[in-house]
Amino acid sequence: MQNRKKFLSSISKKMMILVIIGAFILAATLVTVAVLLTGRILTEGAATQMNLFCKERADDLNLELIRIEDDVGSLARWTRSKIPDVGTIKEDGLLRDSIVDDADDLIRFMTVDNDIIEGAYIHYTLDITGITGREEGVYYTRTEDGEFNPIPFTQQEIVDDPVAEDWYYGPIRNGVPAWTKPYYDYSVDDYLISYIEPIFIDGTPVAIIGVDISFTRFLNWVDTFTYHKSGYTFLEEADGSVHYHYDDLVNGELHGREMDHILENEELMNEPATGTELIRYEFEGSDRAMAFVTLRNGMKLVLCDDYVSIYEERDNAVILMIILSVALTIILALVAVAVVNRITAPLHKITEAARSISEGNYDVDLPSEDDDDEIGELSRVIGQAIENERAKSEKRESKIREQERKIEKGERILKQQGDDLVAMKNLVYIDSLTNVKNSHAYEETVESINEKISHGTAEFAVIMCDLNYLKHINDNLGHKAGDEAIQETASILCTAFPMSTVFRIGGDEFVVIPSVLEYAKIDEKLDALKAMLREERKKSDNYLERISIAFGCAFFDREKDTSYQEVFERADKIMYEEKKKIHERDGICTER
Repeated sequence: MQNRKKFLSSISKKMMILVIIGAFILAATLVTVAVLLTGRILTEGAATQMNLFCKERADDLNLELIRIEDDVGSLARWTRSKIPDVGTIKEDGLLRDSIVDDADDLIRFMTVDNDIIEGAYIHYTLDITGITGREEGVYYTRTEDGEFNPIPFTQQEIVDDPVAEDWYYGPIRNGVPAWTKPYYDYSVDDYLISYIEPIFIDGTPVAIIGVDISFTRFLNWVDTFTYHKSGYTFLEEADGSVHYHYDDLVNGELHGREMDHILENEELMNEPATGTELIRYEFEGSDRAMAFVTLRNGMKLVLCDDYVSIYEERDNAVILMIILSVALTIILALVAVAVVNRITAPLHKITEAARSISEGNYDVDLPSEDDDDEIGELSRVIGQAIENERAKSEKRESKIREQERKIEKGERILKQQGDDLVAMKNLVYIDSLTNVKNSHAYEETVESINEKISHGTAEFAVIMCDLNYLKHINDNLGHKAGDEAIQETASILCTAFPMSTVFRIGGDEFVVIPSVLEYAKIDEKLDALKAMLREERKKSDNYLERISIAFGCAFFDREKDTSYQEVFERADKIMYEEKKKIHERDGICTER
């Protein structure tokens, strides 16, 4: 304690400590401001750069889509100009053939030098020709050698085509040119997306013109877009229900947005593009960020990269600024020591002079008055300079804090609005316990299917599912365990049918309506569900501690069924028979 008091009793030491502390505060303040500003600029720059890359790649894809749209539109306008009226084109088969023959060069011109086009066609509608075995149009498809050649395709084959809903009935029903969603066409053994324009005269559909794009080749093109070291791109449905990666599509392992845990900017998910911001999310334990742009066909081009990789430049800059701040502080401290020693030299002279005077020696070397005035003035100037700099720094920091408060308030408002919108949607269509579609959504879907049945365009299956022993679970383990069993049941069904719609229509009852892609592979999907249930059975010998699901699948029969309910009842009957077998196997009294 005495040594410390002795050390601090020296004016020069006090001044040295004061100047060093001031230099450190000044350096730290300047570096802190620089780090904040640099970090913000680089953060915004990384987001802007990623969004710009995504937009540029989207422009490349859209350019190809626009080219196809223009070609189809030109052929549609040319065809419409050749048709005098509905009656004439319906009666005059030679005129129909002549128009198709004349369109040959236009179709070939549309498909030349375009590797992603799989087919192009012009067909007269069944309203004009009826269902016949006659070719009423032409369909060009890509052969193994890459050439486009016509293949026979009769009006009867339209009715028999399992994907006619995608390329024929749906576009006519919509009545406007549009892109289809991806669908699997067995005739070409490939996934396709099509741009189709129906031609109407006086409200009657007379012809349909379209171009089929090989979705696998289109997706392979998207996979070639790489960003920095680890960034990659993929396509996504507008609602996020399906993510399309080339390898996943080929292997049949598609998934949707349900595997992404959004961390920041969730409200941007429903926007057409991320603009100048990024969405931060977690995927399989990895911290990532994404940007996206909506393409002309309604799908989203998504660019993803590791969060650390995106902001590597910013983090390196912050580390560099910290290193510079330490170095600057050391330099300033050394300079401060030198300056203080120079300033305190007159004080040492005064001290020596006082000691000499106390010894009776009056012949001393005293500093001039001017020197004393300069020291005093310098101290006042330094003190004022430090106060001024401190005030400026506090003012800057106050402005930064105020801006941050405004930004946080805006983010809270936007997040609340997004949460309110999601909550409203969930109240209408989503089951709050399982996050699958609820009975309200199911009723609307049934109405839509019945409408398709009445128009003769329906092609679907119904999978009726029932969670076994829910009452036993509730009675023995409690309703919380029952709710968890219901949630696990929904999870199993969503995993088994990732591209289909799952409905919870009752306490323990679920219905799965397979999508077009999974309907085409229904046996494979049902086998996968059975395998998952077998694995569940292995988890425990106690039937209350495992998930047991009885299900039944029925297919719509165009010749016999007149409503959705008939198909549902068959599936329900099959499910109930399966339930009895399960109960007998488990030795449990049969219950519904």
